[in-house]
Amino acid sequence: MTKQLTIGDLLQMFLHHIRLIIILTLVATLIAFLYVTYMVTPVYTTSALILVQTDSAFDYSTSTSSSLSGEKVDVNSVSSSVTLANTCAIMFTQDPDMKSIISGASVSINSVEDTYFLRITASSPDPNTAATIANRVAETAPAVFAKYFADAGKVDTVEEASIPSTPSSPNKSRYILMGFLIGIVLSLVISFLLEIVDTTIKPGDDLYKIYDIPVFGEIIDFDAEGGAKKK
Repeated sequence: MTKQLTIGDLLQMFLHHIRLIIILTLVATLIAFLYVTYMVTPVYTTSALILVQTDSAFDYSTSTSSSLSGEKVDVNSVSSSVTLANTCAIMFTQDPDMKSIISGASVSINSVEDTYFLRITASSPDPNTAATIANRVAETAPAVFAKYFADAGKVDTVEEASIPSTPSSPNKSRYILMGFLIGIVLSLVISFLLEIVDTTIKPGDDLYKIYDIPVFGEIIDFDAEGGAKKK
């Protein structure tokens, strides 16, 4: 007859290896903490906000503008399907002057909820570099805008990027939680495997569960090392 494991048996099995479970869980949690603290490079993120304003007298249907390749393009063809802010977001990231500025960090320029506001977000391992690059992009934006759109409008800085005091990544709490969960799962699996490979017969109740035969007595091994041992 094959032994049937119940939930109670599993709980008893895990309680039998509770020390191993606690140690492995703590070790895995500690490893995760040390890894995220000393092995993962922190990244700092900050952002600046600029506003793209158009000239009310500017006629998109008749005016032209310089493209990034130096050719003349119809401004209306560029802004007919997207807002001017979205167009500027693409233009700022492709302009050579902007590329020379953002080369030291990861920079994204996006419109804020389809408005004329542009959020310039910079990320870098150095918080000062992130803030400096975001602000330099915002400061250079008016000149780049004028290069392609002349006096069609202007760009103003609404909010300067501040130096971040804490990293945006990695998320230490998430790493530590993952280490804790991995430690729990690994220790439970090891405890279960130790019980599976252990073919020794435990005291009376174990014999009854396996063979459905009651145990009426036990023989004590007095010669066993460390004192009396039941056989």
